[in-house]
Amino acid sequence: MDFTLSPEQVLLRDSVARFAASHPANGTRPDYWKTFAELGWLGVGAPEDVGGFGGPTETLLLMEQCGRGLVASPYVSQVVFAGSVLREAGRTDLLKQLVEGKRRFAVAYEEPHARYDPSRVDTQAQESAGGWTLHGTKIRVLDPSTADTYIVSARSRDEGVALFLVPATSANLERSAYPSEDGHDVAELRFDGVRLDRDALLVRAGDGLEVLEAGIDAATAALCAEALGLCTVMLETTVEYLKMRQQFGVPLSSFQALQHRMAEMYIELELMRSMAYFAAKTLEDETDPFARKRGISAAKAQIAKSGRFIGQQAIQLHGAIGMSEEYKIGHYFKRMSFVERLLGDRDYHLRRFVELTYSAPREAVAAAW
Repeated sequence: MDFTLSPEQVLLRDSVARFAASHPANGTRPDYWKTFAELGWLGVGAPEDVGGFGGPTETLLLMEQCGRGLVASPYVSQVVFAGSVLREAGRTDLLKQLVEGKRRFAVAYEEPHARYDPSRVDTQAQESAGGWTLHGTKIRVLDPSTADTYIVSARSRDEGVALFLVPATSANLERSAYPSEDGHDVAELRFDGVRLDRDALLVRAGDGLEVLEAGIDAATAALCAEALGLCTVMLETTVEYLKMRQQFGVPLSSFQALQHRMAEMYIELELMRSMAYFAAKTLEDETDPFARKRGISAAKAQIAKSGRFIGQQAIQLHGAIGMSEEYKIGHYFKRMSFVERLLGDRDYHLRRFVELTYSAPREAVAAAW
């Protein structure tokens, strides 16, 4: 497998790295949406006919640098996740508005007691002569306050899961916003008889789950890339700290026991790098939904495990300063802890991986390997 980057990919990576370096995280969450639109980053992964370019590898390069710079933005939720759903749904008109920075979408799919499973949908969509009426609750909706439209999953009678476009200003829609552990924008949405026009149907019942899962997998791969950037900085910062900090008149990095722990952190980081690229290549190469979902779950499970190990070791090797608000390592660990659970934690993806393995035909399992 050739991992050599093209000149265009190198240019994208370096431009995002410069942006991240010039906009260090300082506890605030400025809105970079207009800047991202001007730089063309909202079009990464979108078709060329709507002004997009690149694919999963370009998204990986962008998100890795955002992770390194701890850039707080709704890129994964509003560009990768929502953009992938719109692309799979064939709505190039809406996708073009997203790429141009004119529209912003947030996906509302997770429900209480669903444990990350997008197929467990209790929200109901009742069809009437004039359109639709939604009843239900969605939790952990990412970056909803800046979105003007929500993409909502709901069941239409017994025909399966459908997706609807719900304006953020709809009557009978209640949003309970709260900050996540790392300060990102999250909310719970309650639909108490929200009335929609007939053209609010984005994906018809029965096809919505497949489209939604494709978007979740694309966003999960992007989170894997962000986690790689986060953990790279945590390892680099820890190594530099141990070289500088002295005990008994010698640097901490001279102690063999700590050298072993840094070596273990490096091994886990390389595992993360391999799996992040594996996730991107899976999205690029796999047309079979079974192989795609299985590959993405394998990547997220390993990255969640390795990311937790690297973060915990970084905090412990720094000592008390690692937990202070003034020192950056704690903020990176906090974000990594949140990414670890976003769109499915390690237990969920391990279970999904096993279920896909044992429920699939023997020929499909053999082909996936």
